[in-house]
Amino acid sequence: MFFDDSENLLKNMARCLEQVPVDFKQIDAHAHQYKGSSASIGAARVKNVCATFRAFCEAKNLEGCMRCLSQLQQEYSLLKNALQYLFNLQQQIKAAGGSIPTQ
Repeated sequence: MFFDDSENLLKNMARCLEQVPVDFKQIDAHAHQYKGSSASIGAARVKNVCATFRAFCEAKNLEGCMRCLSQLQQEYSLLKNALQYLFNLQQQIKAAGGSIPTQ
């Protein structure tokens, strides 16, 4: 679910940044939502970029927003790859008869 939400939010932010005039309030709302969802799964680097993104939205700084979007896309890609690797390891452990502690 986090992956789907992230991809939708990133697309929506990119779309908003292409509009003329740029709707910084809408972009800020997307960044706020993404900050919350990333914080809830412990994705601190994504959360921190979202906080910076929101500051650029507040300042109506298009260049800063564009840089943050690029950075968010990169951080999301790294996070997704790392989590998919962990999920695959988990499946391999279970397939080999092992168990994964829940706590």
